[in-house]
Amino acid sequence: MSNEVAMFIDVENLRYGLLNNYGQEPDFSCLVEKAKKYGRPSMMRAYADFSEHPSELSRQLQVVGIEAINIPVKRLSVTKQKGVIERVKNAADMVLALDAITEALTADMSQKVKVFLIVTGDRDYIRLVTLIRNRFGQRVVICGVPGCISSDLEAAAGENDHLEVSVPEPADMHQLKAAIVAMVKKGPHPLKFWSYKTIDQWGQSAQQSIPGTAKERRDGIGQLLDEGILVRQQRDDPKRGQVKEIILDEGKAKSGKYIT
Repeated sequence: MSNEVAMFIDVENLRYGLLNNYGQEPDFSCLVEKAKKYGRPSMMRAYADFSEHPSELSRQLQVVGIEAINIPVKRLSVTKQKGVIERVKNAADMVLALDAITEALTADMSQKVKVFLIVTGDRDYIRLVTLIRNRFGQRVVICGVPGCISSDLEAAAGENDHLEVSVPEPADMHQLKAAIVAMVKKGPHPLKFWSYKTIDQWGQSAQQSIPGTAKERRDGIGQLLDEGILVRQQRDDPKRGQVKEIILDEGKAKSGKYIT
């Protein structure tokens, strides 16, 4: 067993992998216990723009002793022929990589071998993993969400220790779609209209209490569109010109017994 463990958590990859596939939020205390399997944690950091995630996430990190590294995303508006497109640039993975390289260099200079527990499944970290292993002679273990881990990333690390995740029962799709319909019927206040993106975003919010995993909710939206209960149409927007909105066909929703 190594004496020291450095854990680096890609929060976005971890959280959305769990939400999309298992409908669960991360339990960071389990990650701390996983790190302890390999030795004494000397560094535990989690990287994200935490304004994009529930405040409970930051609180849980603080309670278990993981340092939250906040990296605000940069949003750029690009004008195209079809209108203004927003592009989001996330630098959290770059900061994670720089911190991990710095830690590996320090360990190498001190002639130590540490365990680098990297919590992600993103293949973009392959170069980081091979550098830590080959250039600095450190041990790397990939910890990710089952079914969401690049096989090339695991091969580059040489070791993996997947998260233990309980598989949820499949959602009742009629109940799930009825909850989506009720949300859309209530209205998009304070928004001007519903789009696919806003229905998806609102539907994933815990405040809406829509059952199922994120994937099941998206499948439900797709099925409602296929059934003609949610209908796409063009809308004139004074700022953006023609935009696509989604409206509810209440007659079909009643026929489908989604509303009374």
